[in-house]
Amino acid sequence: MMEHLKQVIKAYEKWVASNPEVVCDVETTTKWVSYFIAGRISNSSVVSELVYTLSNIMVLYNDRIIHNSRQLANAARAANDALESEELLDVSGSKICYRLKVMLTTLEYCEVFLEISAKRVFSNRGKWIIIAILQTMKALGRYFILIHSTERIIATPTLPTLNRRTFTKKGNISKSSGNNKSALNAQSYAYKLKRSGRVVRRVEGAPPLQCRSFKLNEEINEMRREQVPKILIQAEYIYIAKPLIHLAAMGMFGQKSWKQYILALMMDLVSINIYQKNRDLMTKRQQLILSHRCINLLLYIVRSPVYERYTQSKLNNFLTFATNSIPIVKMLTEPLKEYIPHWQNTYYYLWST
Repeated sequence: MMEHLKQVIKAYEKWVASNPEVVCDVETTTKWVSYFIAGRISNSSVVSELVYTLSNIMVLYNDRIIHNSRQLANAARAANDALESEELLDVSGSKICYRLKVMLTTLEYCEVFLEISAKRVFSNRGKWIIIAILQTMKALGRYFILIHSTERIIATPTLPTLNRRTFTKKGNISKSSGNNKSALNAQSYAYKLKRSGRVVRRVEGAPPLQCRSFKLNEEINEMRREQVPKILIQAEYIYIAKPLIHLAAMGMFGQKSWKQYILALMMDLVSINIYQKNRDLMTKRQQLILSHRCINLLLYIVRSPVYERYTQSKLNNFLTFATNSIPIVKMLTEPLKEYIPHWQNTYYYLWST
């Protein structure tokens, strides 16, 4: 039985590695099924979240398969190309940090399903106990990654999805230009120590004496940006601690209180402001994560108590106007009006989104 199961898994991994585009279509279809199920069958919230959770875990598993297959195919590539491929998947730091990222990403994909299930089994109190446990585990894991790796701003999810088009294209280019890699790798004159993040220039990187300017080249400057001041680490500490502090404030002041809302918003703004002041010291990838956090501030308009006092009425008026003005849109707006209250009640407290 186990041998047969192993053969099935190997055959599936081989198929995924050979057909990444088809796999992507299947994953997208599965996610759309979860949206279609919501509100149409009994216990739809649990079933739709289960389908959505499984689709995300499938994406995570398939990303590992595709990444590992490309790594095996390009095992002879030099350290510079290996570093670039790791950046595409965000596999930096030690193996322990990488495994922790996989665990945290899986937890982030499963948290809503676990919370909804806990509410049905253990009532509302059990739900909030599960939320407290999950947020504590996520915060501890992120603190560990921050301390034991060179990352200074952690993405959400902790291990972002693989950019398969770029990754596959890069793998194809490496196959067709394998003979030229040694010449290109010779141009990499610096490398970064995984543990400390210190940038070290190779011996081969020293130019002739008469040509030396004693200035770091662009490659080293880009790598230096990952060695950011401690104030940026403190900004990430604030961002990581926000869910736990917000959760405690909700317990003290109530879920609909302005105090817990303003506290979470202020922590977000303080963290983002520190990063913005030192944006020139951040890498492009870190700046992209920061931009996502800035955009996510818009989610505060659908969180309590702003949603109940302002957003809900205006959103309903807009959907009603669209339904009466554009007949074809009715097929979309009516289900949307029914689903938005459920969505807001389920997701408004997710600080990591």
